[in-house]
Amino acid sequence: MPPLIRIPRPVVDLAARQQGGEVILSWTLPRLNTDGSTATTLASVEIYRAIRESSSDSGAAPRVADSDLWRVLKTEPARGREEKKSIRDLLEDREPSEMLGRELSYAVKVFNRKGQTAGYSNIATLWLQAVPHPPGRPNLNPAEEFVEVSWVPPASSIDGSPVAPGVAFNLYRTSAEGSPTGSPLNPTPVAGTSYRDESARLGETYAYRIRAVLETARGRVESRDSEEASLRYRDLYPPGPPRQLTLVVGREFLSLAWFPNNETDLAGYHVFRSRDRGDFQRLTATLTQRTSYADRDLQKGGVYSYRVAAVDRAGNQSGFSNVASDTVE
Repeated sequence: MPPLIRIPRPVVDLAARQQGGEVILSWTLPRLNTDGSTATTLASVEIYRAIRESSSDSGAAPRVADSDLWRVLKTEPARGREEKKSIRDLLEDREPSEMLGRELSYAVKVFNRKGQTAGYSNIATLWLQAVPHPPGRPNLNPAEEFVEVSWVPPASSIDGSPVAPGVAFNLYRTSAEGSPTGSPLNPTPVAGTSYRDESARLGETYAYRIRAVLETARGRVESRDSEEASLRYRDLYPPGPPRQLTLVVGREFLSLAWFPNNETDLAGYHVFRSRDRGDFQRLTATLTQRTSYADRDLQKGGVYSYRVAAVDRAGNQSGFSNVASDTVE
């Protein structure tokens, strides 16, 4: 029988996007070989780049046959189950001013362990834009229902020119410092220099980064990330006090009732009692989830006063309800 030819299929989803003065490439490694077998012998990926003067014809990307235009940018390993790959072209081999306005095209080849390849991927092309520098480090101001994020806008672009009025921004939030970002937190670019993150949840830790957004005729381009600002969004906000505490006198007990609190993180209530106008003492050893309480530890002739406080799951206690009093005959 003839030997099996386990050459990986070409990459078909190579994408390139500019972020600041860099280009970020991403692609998916092939799962199959050209003969339909599973691609288990992937070894490396070669990344190619071609640079040309900007063309008014956005469809005039170079062909892979134009070998004089292409150079190997770098070689990356293609390991195991890492199907999604991403690299940054820092353009360190060129002066930034030399690159602005140029057309950059990229392609990749995937090789097996024998150095065999099925050829170039699709070509990803972009034009390097003079995007703004990143905004200043965000300032975080937590409130009970949102985190207010604000920042200082950049004054200049990467080519030294002033930033045009009306620049917009994207916010990125992660659950740990230094984590890769996903989609922007805001559904559309923010026109101002502040944003209320109403999806933040108390008790969580967040890290925020901001990017300036440049709208061009060829699409949207972002700046590099701002410095990162992190926050432990601690729950320091007590629930509201219980309302309309009422007292009903029974034959051998006093019965309390009050309206329930509406906070989603409510843990329960504590009941406090004062006898003969003395100091209030807590009656409940542990929180009660009920909105009523029966006090049977009474002495005739005493004047008993009560008040109730709500407590949330973070241990924050509310102010006190109104005081309800009566005399045990």
